[in-house]
Amino acid sequence: MYTVRGRSAATVGTSNHAIAQLWNPHATQRIRVVQFGVFKTAAGGVTDAFRLKRSTARGTPGSTVTPDIDNHSERAIAPVSGALLDLAAFSVQPTLAAAELGPEVQPGNIQGACLLYEMPGGIVIPPGRGLVISQITGTIYPVSGISFIWTEDE
Repeated sequence: MYTVRGRSAATVGTSNHAIAQLWNPHATQRIRVVQFGVFKTAAGGVTDAFRLKRSTARGTPGSTVTPDIDNHSERAIAPVSGALLDLAAFSVQPTLAAAELGPEVQPGNIQGACLLYEMPGGIVIPPGRGLVISQITGTIYPVSGISFIWTEDE
């Protein structure tokens, strides 16, 4: 099992803007997300809300965290998938699939509002695809701590 976290910058004020993305660049390896978290480190607006969407093209993130062996639960092996945590603000947005996954979430408009969402069974990210936390409204989503926990096929 792997875990990664990073700090996302504030997004731009457009609907469907990516807050963060777990990207799977591998050609054959699947990954399965079992939990994600969003922690607002700055106050937001009353309409701050997000949802999960799949992505079919990576886009250009504002920053990226590259997990390594230290992100493994037993510190045994670096992620075979080469998974990447992409963070806002994206200068080129990921290409988002139309379908939404999981609930629409509105964690509150105060600094420190957070959500940890567990997914029994997980959500599979196929090779060359991603899972995006996408803001819903056309408002700026504030600076936030983002985390993902996932497993990889053996």
